Amino acid sequence: MLDLQTALSSLNIDTLSVQITIFNSFSVAGVLSLTLVVAAAYCSPVIKRSELWYRHMISWVVYSATFLLLLGRQLGPPPPIGLCMVQASLIYAAPTLPTLSALCFVIDLYISLSSVVHRKRQIRPSMTKFLHRMPWTVYLAVFFEAMLTIRDPSLVARGVDHLYCHITSNIPTIASAAIVCLTGVIIIPLEIWITITVCKNWAKFRKMSTAAQNPLLSLSMFIRVGLYTFVSFLGVGLSSVSFAGSKLQPGDVLYWRLVLPIVPVLAALIFGTQKDMIQAYVFWRERVPDAGVEIEDSKISTESTQAV
Repeated sequence: MLDLQTALSSLNIDTLSVQITIFNSFSVAGVLSLTLVVAAAYCSPVIKRSELWYRHMISWVVYSATFLLLLGRQLGPPPPIGLCMVQASLIYAAPTLPTLSALCFVIDLYISLSSVVHRKRQIRPSMTKFLHRMPWTVYLAVFFEAMLTIRDPSLVARGVDHLYCHITSNIPTIASAAIVCLTGVIIIPLEIWITITVCKNWAKFRKMSTAAQNPLLSLSMFIRVGLYTFVSFLGVGLSSVSFAGSKLQPGDVLYWRLVLPIVPVLAALIFGTQKDMIQAYVFWRERVPDAGVEIEDSKISTESTQAV
């Protein structure tokens, strides 16, 4: 750790300023672009998205905003210890939120697919409520666990890279990593099952979509599901690498941390460049009706979201 501190402290103020500006710019871009995507979907009368979709987008907004809490205090005197404690706790809790919200999305898709393909029970209201609340409950639990860990102010300080505050204790990192690993163990088999099911029944799904009997089944939707999961775990992986800074070369640590705020921007590009979203951005232009049907991201059918 001393080698890392020595190497980074040798950087001159101009270099630090450039790196901080890049980091903050991507963080702001993530917040603004994701907010635009959510606002466009919410305000448009023709865009249909599920509550889980909105919750996942908001989770990425929270992820990006967490890195901005130290804005204006990254150089100069150390920030207030209270602010540093809050930001450090939020940063260590942040990886759990987008990954768990992605897991809830995939579980919902799995149940919906099962109800259509295998004629199983449809999703219950109690399960829907659980999927809506679980990511935020775990996120807050990890946050408060981190806050309790750093009751000693000496355990938290602004990082030597001046980007955000860090906790020297390993407990928050272990707790967050354990949750993320467990999420991966659950989500990967579900993704494999969904992929196999779609491949085996693709002709049937395409026929249903063409006939507009089930307009929510489409190749683009399933591609987005894969991207959904990939972006979530990419963000978590980068977070884990950056937190393990003592095991990496100083320059590598800095570059990994500069990449962290780019992941939410990628999420905004994935979910904000769909055809209906682009039409919503240019709302002043007359909308040309599609020959096909509209696609909703999170459900296989409207009926499959209701209780049995």
